[in-house]
Amino acid sequence: MALADAPAEGRFASFFGLDGAFDGFHLSSGFDALTVRHGEGRGLALRITAGTGMSRFRIDPVLPDRVLETTTTARLMAGWREQGHWGSATLFAGLALETRRLSPALPDPHVGTRIGPVVTLDAWLTPYERVAVQLYATYATPFAAASLRVAPGYDVGGGIYVGPEATFSAHHGTLRTRLGVHATGITIGPVGLRLSGGFAQDRGGRSGAYAGLSLWRRY
Repeated sequence: MALADAPAEGRFASFFGLDGAFDGFHLSSGFDALTVRHGEGRGLALRITAGTGMSRFRIDPVLPDRVLETTTTARLMAGWREQGHWGSATLFAGLALETRRLSPALPDPHVGTRIGPVVTLDAWLTPYERVAVQLYATYATPFAAASLRVAPGYDVGGGIYVGPEATFSAHHGTLRTRLGVHATGITIGPVGLRLSGGFAQDRGGRSGAYAGLSLWRRY
């Protein structure tokens, strides 16, 4: 979930995300606080997030048995937000805590609990009228976790942006690619909604479908 998933008024936001793919799922939640409202220029930002997930995969393609991986993460970041007619962008920096476990407990150097620096860029760019581009990039030193998402969209009405999305991520040396479509800015009362889905290719070239749901509320 990204702070700039949909522009809206308010200085505070709570959010929740559910992401599922053919190999597992991931849950995330968090809270954002800004010193300025949307459209008011520049200011400080705070982000707190937590997440957990599970996936099954084969460490070696020739082995018949799959391994169950569980991860738990927490991040505390502070940043600076810039905004103007071109959109908005927030750069965060802080600390990330991550725990990774394997079952069965196979010998693997990438397990345990680690803490280290994290940086995140979160942007909502508006290069043309009724066109917006979501850009989210992050890197955390624990287990070398990196992710990049680019999602342009066209306003089909009511502030709902629809378009393609591409996500590239890496985690302790494994690479993942996702190509799909999204609909961002759907509102149900005070709650904002983002839906996404498409094709995922993960560990060792395995592939299948993925789907995502994000909810947020601004105050």
